[in-house]
Amino acid sequence: MTNVIYDREALLRTVSTFPLIDNHCHNILTSDASSICPLEVFFSDAHGDALKDVRQISAIKRGVRQLAELYNCPPTLDNIKQVRNLMSYNDICITCFKPTGIQSLFLEDGLDALGGLMNVESHAGLVDTARRIVRIESVAEKILYDLAKSVASTNQKVLNFAALEEPLKKQLEACAKSESVVAFKSIVACRPGLNIFCNPNNNDDVTSILGNLVSDFDSLPDKKGSVRQVIRILIDYILKLAIDIAINLNITGFGGSDHDLIEFNPLLLRPLIEEYPNAKFVLLHAAYPYSRQAGYLASVYSNVYVDIGLVFPLISASGQQGILRELLEICPSNKILFSTDGHYPESFYMAVIRGREALGKVLLESVENGEFSYEETINVAKQIMFENSNVLYKLKLTPKQTDDKGYRDLSGEQKIVKLKKMGVKFVRLGFLECSNQYRFHVIPIDRFQNYITSNGLTVIRALTAFPYYADEVLENIGVTTTGELLLKPDLNTLTHLPYNPKHADVQAFFENKLTPADPQFGKIDNSPESLAFPLCPRTCLKNIIDAARRDLGITFLIGTELEFVLLKDVAPLVPVDYTVYAAASSFRTSNSAEILDKMVESLQEQGIEIEQFHSEGAPGQFEIVTGPESPLTAADKIVVARQTIYEVAAQAGVKATFVPKPFKGQAGTGAHMHLSFKEIDESKKIIDDHPSGLSPYERSFIAGVLHHIKAICAFSLPTDHSYTRVIDNCWAGSWICWSVENRETPIRVCYRPKTGPGGKYLDVHFEHRFVDATSNPYLVFSALIASGVDGIKKGMQLTNNPMLDNPAALSNEERKKQGVTERMPGSLSDTLKALREDKVLIGALGEPMIQCYTGVKE
Repeated sequence: MTNVIYDREALLRTVSTFPLIDNHCHNILTSDASSICPLEVFFSDAHGDALKDVRQISAIKRGVRQLAELYNCPPTLDNIKQVRNLMSYNDICITCFKPTGIQSLFLEDGLDALGGLMNVESHAGLVDTARRIVRIESVAEKILYDLAKSVASTNQKVLNFAALEEPLKKQLEACAKSESVVAFKSIVACRPGLNIFCNPNNNDDVTSILGNLVSDFDSLPDKKGSVRQVIRILIDYILKLAIDIAINLNITGFGGSDHDLIEFNPLLLRPLIEEYPNAKFVLLHAAYPYSRQAGYLASVYSNVYVDIGLVFPLISASGQQGILRELLEICPSNKILFSTDGHYPESFYMAVIRGREALGKVLLESVENGEFSYEETINVAKQIMFENSNVLYKLKLTPKQTDDKGYRDLSGEQKIVKLKKMGVKFVRLGFLECSNQYRFHVIPIDRFQNYITSNGLTVIRALTAFPYYADEVLENIGVTTTGELLLKPDLNTLTHLPYNPKHADVQAFFENKLTPADPQFGKIDNSPESLAFPLCPRTCLKNIIDAARRDLGITFLIGTELEFVLLKDVAPLVPVDYTVYAAASSFRTSNSAEILDKMVESLQEQGIEIEQFHSEGAPGQFEIVTGPESPLTAADKIVVARQTIYEVAAQAGVKATFVPKPFKGQAGTGAHMHLSFKEIDESKKIIDDHPSGLSPYERSFIAGVLHHIKAICAFSLPTDHSYTRVIDNCWAGSWICWSVENRETPIRVCYRPKTGPGGKYLDVHFEHRFVDATSNPYLVFSALIASGVDGIKKGMQLTNNPMLDNPAALSNEERKKQGVTERMPGSLSDTLKALREDKVLIGALGEPMIQCYTGVKE
């Protein structure tokens, strides 16, 4: 059994990480050309009105989920488009190619209908090597057009056969001798079809055709397009001329709506294949839908190969696996070539991800069916992905294993395989429930890989609603002891735990698990919206982010200050030192420097950007500042960071605590949140002359947060102990107001000048200081963003100027003059009352969430 598991993992590891030679693809469009292409064309050959139906095919539904994982956004086309709009085209290309493991590209540059193609050399920054495939029809069309245009301008209007043959032969010979060219390609299947006339040697007929072209040339409205149509008649002659010159010839299938599918059958090529036994024929696109026939030809002719490109972007998962099975039924494994047929950055990514998945599943089946051993399937995988093309084209490339990539650069199955190779044995499937307790189930990684990733883990529905002090179900919180839900892992969050090397951690979404006992059983579909469980904090935040992007066209970034205290003992409390803010001595006391170093290194290894760390003002207090991330990712990383700080401290023999006020009379421990937002369409951003330098959206966002701040505190200050920190002169902000660079207010605006139109742009973010680490970050972010968005939608205005003084040091009259009249809530009961009365937050987070949350807190 052990050997079987090892061999299975060796196969999956090979399929996931072995480098690829892309046997056939197209030059990537330039940025300008790509910008005019609708995203739907990544998934279909459809054009015009037919594109409106593309969203209904299975390939695009799956592709949207895969691209959403790549771009870390909600799985809709619109969200993917918005994320792409915020990226440079170069970053899009790098993002798409980085996870693929493509080592070499064979670029066919004849697909130029959109214009604006990157040259072959430009691809070298994305892969190790790039070679060219010459489309013979494109070469001939260019020569014909130039000749026809030249002769048409004379009185003779005669174009003889030699005038075409000589320059065509010369150019094809030059291409064949070029080190950058690996093959010729013909799109014969997309023109007259594969029923090639093997003796097109009547020069008189060809000369007659050329004469007709010249005589009609001046009257043709689309001269280049008309030349292309004439090629339909000349194609057999041009094809044979190319075969005489070339060693390798790619022949395409997969036609458009104007082609006769019967003419695509590769069996029609038998006379041509037999006439040229020394030429190598590669049947592109698996000759779909004639894959079995292509496999048969490759099995009976030594000079025939089958390429499986275009299958993976355009066909369903079951269809892809079916084509591979058909080929492997009869086709020798050393005759199958991998390719993407990519033209857009995303099409390369999707083809590779899908190709590896399909190949892994089909090869595993072949072992289970007794057709191959594991050792043989590993060899087959290497042949298809790399070695067959390497041998056929005599490239002499050495495969560069992609296995040295970090697991975070991989996706889905590849990431799990990489973690297993790193020695991970267990996965912690975790979630943060309403009371901010992090809980997880530990699952053997094989079970996680083979079952949990697809099916989830069944748990009691009330698990997210337990109070902090006991595992019990309270009354009147919207859930009972009955019912179950699923924990569905979000593989985007899968991370190795460096402080516990055999473990990895992954965050989960709560998903409804409906049975016949449920009133909704059979009434809802399987869409993500209907399956979402209303008490899932991650889903709550995701929905609010999606709504802000959809309704207002804004996206957010959030960074956090992680403040905590290290204690030598807890009875009584004994801190590791008594130093002050940023004191050099704090890193000389006890082993604090070693502990902090290990914490930061562990966080960095988990993909968390650290901007700085230092000692803070209270005894034994430290702060680690994280870099900005999108809100859901930022919340996930806060959860990971807290657990890392706890565990690393415990391993060092000390205790880490995030308690808001561990020492009376000393500064409290907060979790200050820094938020910025970006208007996706900068051209619509309003720039005015407001003295604050803030845009209208920015001012309204702050006004919205101030308007809802008492209710927000139910999430940001969620324990009775939280209110011992929010007092006068304690760096937290005890009066409701906003400021610029003033740390005695709950909201602080941070500026950094930036050049922009009219000099009016400022790089701005907002620090929310009324947050501590006893809070659930998903719910805090949800409440803050929902409040700010409400302010923008309603056009709320700031009614007072920024507070430049310490409001606690002013008299009542002085505060009133500055428009500051209300204190922050003084207790948890006060803010829970405000939350129950806040219809906006109830609507944004959902009534079930508010009912459960307030019930648990009470």
